[in-house]
Amino acid sequence: MTTPTERIIIRHLSGSKANQIEQLPVGDAREFTIGRDPTSKIAFDPVGDSVVSRKHALIRITGEGDNISFKLSDAGSSNGTFLNGERVNGEVELLPEDTIELGAKGPKFTFDVQPRPASFAARTKVIGVADTAATRVIKTAEAAASTAVNAAATGASTAAGANADGGAPKKVGIGHETVQRLIGEERGKANRNMTGAIAAVVAFFVLGGAALYWAQHRELERRDAEDKLAQTETDERLSRIPGDVNLKIGMKPREIYDKYAKATVQVGMMWRLYDKQTGRPIQHKTIDYKGRRYPAYVQLPNNLGVVRWLTLEDDHITNLMVGGGGTGSGFVISEQGYILTNKHVAAGWQVAYGAEGGREGILYDYVVVASGKKRKAKFKEPKLIDLYDSAYSDVFHWIPESGGYIFKTDDPTTALAGNTPDPNSNNKASFVGRNEVLEVKFHGSRLGVNASLVRTSADADAALVKIDSPQTLTKVDMAPNAPVEIGENITVLGYPAVSVENFVLRQTEERGRIRSQLEKITEATVTEGIVSKTASGVKSTEGGTFASDMGDVYQLSVVATGSGNSGGPVFNSSGKVIGLFTYSRNVGDTKATMAVPIKYGAELTQAQRE
Repeated sequence: MTTPTERIIIRHLSGSKANQIEQLPVGDAREFTIGRDPTSKIAFDPVGDSVVSRKHALIRITGEGDNISFKLSDAGSSNGTFLNGERVNGEVELLPEDTIELGAKGPKFTFDVQPRPASFAARTKVIGVADTAATRVIKTAEAAASTAVNAAATGASTAAGANADGGAPKKVGIGHETVQRLIGEERGKANRNMTGAIAAVVAFFVLGGAALYWAQHRELERRDAEDKLAQTETDERLSRIPGDVNLKIGMKPREIYDKYAKATVQVGMMWRLYDKQTGRPIQHKTIDYKGRRYPAYVQLPNNLGVVRWLTLEDDHITNLMVGGGGTGSGFVISEQGYILTNKHVAAGWQVAYGAEGGREGILYDYVVVASGKKRKAKFKEPKLIDLYDSAYSDVFHWIPESGGYIFKTDDPTTALAGNTPDPNSNNKASFVGRNEVLEVKFHGSRLGVNASLVRTSADADAALVKIDSPQTLTKVDMAPNAPVEIGENITVLGYPAVSVENFVLRQTEERGRIRSQLEKITEATVTEGIVSKTASGVKSTEGGTFASDMGDVYQLSVVATGSGNSGGPVFNSSGKVIGLFTYSRNVGDTKATMAVPIKYGAELTQAQRE
């Protein structure tokens, strides 16, 4: 019965994996990729094995059972693939004990399979110099034996000839003693010939080995001299390259990921807004209008704009809680646990609240209650409005921490004294935001760590939070004074919600009960791009006062991130953080993403101004 090949055996001879053995199950696989790409079946170190291409070579399997065969081909590598010292062109047959080299002087390894099929044998070895010498020794011994036989025959013929000439009678044949003597003499000659042959072989190997050693030594010296010359020429060329070009060559996204992924965190939060005077949560009233429930808004008198119908009551549990929740990103900037993120991630009540509760709403006109004994408001018929209409832009600009008007539960009149909203008398209620949940999760970690808000920036979308960690944390390096140029390469790390998520099924045992639960593995995502544009905040020059509609930001070409990546680090090609990933904007199907300059985050670490 045919035994199927179960695995490929790779024995590494040199490179970063020297002296390691890999066993690769065959199963149903038909191809085994080789390269520095981490998804390769035979993967090499991205830094230590730099001569290896990301996709260097390919081992392909054809046939089954005893008819199985293996083919090796180069995958368009930069430095070539070599089989037993010969460069591979096209697809070549691969046999057990073959040596594969990835690039000249690159990593080497031998190939084998287990179990070997009966018809799958190693290559035939060619007889070398030593084998030829041994053959000559055998022939020399055979010649010595032949000489002994010939000598015995010659002696017998001579004796017979003398007797025929009438000389003194001689013995016919050879006596026993004579035969013994001749055999002894020939054996001595054979031994001497054998000894001479062996001595000749030994001398050949000594002289040949010495010559081979010196030849190899001279070849190594020649190669070493060539390598040193090539390195010198390379160093000279690099020294002539401008510094900004070297900066752009810099660290690759994978190198930044490997070094700083564990310093990039996912931030989970949930906050609510409270009335500062009573401590009660702020509610946004909803109205049942023509069979559907909408958030309610109030048109204030005296051109004071449109505001939310805020109340402290929720008897029917139908109102909307003013607050928010979700996840963002951040990064460790000190070994003691200080983390930078966006203000809209860590303190949502300090930024514009938007149109929570839907695009549409019900608008009521505020009616001043007439003075007198009967204080009853008269309402106009409410109307359905589209909050995206420019007439209601005030709704999007409201910052919860700035306070607002609290209305009665049943009619849109203020619950404060005076009833009429009046910004001059400051009869708005004061609100305060509070994080109900603020925690961070590290790359590859299952558990969250509670965090506390330290400070927020008054000038940009940046916030500083703090965790207590018993271990010294890996941190990023910030470059607040580094110049940022349009077109330079950047790398973004974070936890966008759009990324693929990996889960693990875990079983735990508590008090004798086994419980299974599916847990998400927190893993950072890396995205690369360039700086597309730079924009500054309000700036006064001789030509006038300038400002961008997004403030002081960098516009990036990175569009594969989205929500959840807010607060993540933006690295330059030197591996230094130059910005915090922040808001994006969409116009139709086109999207642009922004980053806050890291100088605003660095300022939050300075409790005292210098």
